[in-house]
Amino acid sequence: MGRSKRDSRLEYRTPRLRLPHRKEPYWTSLEEGQALGYYRPKDGAAGRWVAKVFDVETKARRTYTLATADDHADADGESVLNYGQAQAKARAWIQAAKTLATGEEARKGPYTVAWAMEDYLKDCIRRDVKSVDSMRFSVNAHILPKLGGLVVARLTRSRLERWHQELANQSARLRTKKTAPEPARREAPKTEDEKRQRRASANRILTILKGALNLALHRKLVACSGEAWRELKPFKGSSQPRTRFLSIEEQARLMGACEPEFRLVVQAALLTGARYGEICRMESRDFSDQAGAIHIPFAKGGKPRHIYLTAEGLAFFQQVTQGKEPRDLLFLRSSFQSRDWVRFPKKVQRAWRHTEQYREMKNACEAAGLEYLNFHQLRHSYASTLLNAGVRLDHIAKQLGHTDTRMVEKHYGHLAPNAVADSIRKLAPNLGVHQPENVVPLRTAT
Repeated sequence: MGRSKRDSRLEYRTPRLRLPHRKEPYWTSLEEGQALGYYRPKDGAAGRWVAKVFDVETKARRTYTLATADDHADADGESVLNYGQAQAKARAWIQAAKTLATGEEARKGPYTVAWAMEDYLKDCIRRDVKSVDSMRFSVNAHILPKLGGLVVARLTRSRLERWHQELANQSARLRTKKTAPEPARREAPKTEDEKRQRRASANRILTILKGALNLALHRKLVACSGEAWRELKPFKGSSQPRTRFLSIEEQARLMGACEPEFRLVVQAALLTGARYGEICRMESRDFSDQAGAIHIPFAKGGKPRHIYLTAEGLAFFQQVTQGKEPRDLLFLRSSFQSRDWVRFPKKVQRAWRHTEQYREMKNACEAAGLEYLNFHQLRHSYASTLLNAGVRLDHIAKQLGHTDTRMVEKHYGHLAPNAVADSIRKLAPNLGVHQPENVVPLRTAT
């Protein structure tokens, strides 16, 4: 229930009876676009409580007579209402009217952060945002426990700043069994890179919160300025990650340490720069021998793309597609049919699952004597290899599925000067404007 609004003219019986009759009710604002009114009749009879809701966008106005005021009779909560009861009934009618007009779910009580997050996730699903699952995890793990019960209109900048700082200070969560009472965590961040990673995570969670609160403000679900969260700035200097690249020699060592089935997945990543999920979904029909390309129908940004292959990549995909039907997956994993592998020892071929690459990468890095890197850094290695070979930034961006070169410049910009210099020396023509002299200068003794 919203906060009770005081109005000395309407709150008590005696001041109300002194009000002169007029055609327009005496209004008191409850929220933006919402009001409770009192109509004073001309004949001196008991007045009437009315409610009004006004849509700022459509300019539509609706009014509704609630009940008789307790001018001459005691309030009974139904047909005769006092000022407080009239407010409660007005808010209930206004919420029902909004639900009818907009289709929004009717809720009781003030608009909280939890409701804002619920509405935001529903909107993301409607817009087919690809990262809804990870956003929902962040909301449940980091936003709702601390902020979910707070009223959006009463949020303060200092409260949000404390929450944001706490996110940056706490250690990262580990995968934990659902039955565990508390989530497991890593050690507290010690190195500067670990602290940067925690600040970057806090900034990503803050972005989700701001998106939800701005949506609530845009839809007129809250009556406040939004300054509490708009003035809260993310941590600076935390968005630039430590991008790792594997040299060609390190790539060979890594592949040699992989299990045979996972080695094919790693090879595909190093030859295409595709993401793990894109590789796991590749079908035989996605490979075009004539075009020398692999088609990615479902990309992260929602737009399909073609990845053009080198001669080595073309030979690799010719091999893995040989003998497969068009709808067959290219990369499969052998797995037991049941967790009770003693009783059911038979194995079947199935698709690679969402998180199965983590353990495989960890084991392969240890066996190859490499510092641990995640699967996504194979994509970085692919791009850095192209850049060092003199491939243009816009061509690399298209291969990776980016709309422009900003992401490429962000992650690989420090490699660009060497690549540009090598490309100039290799490709620029000899103009013949300078003839070297045959005289070799002698150095004089000092």
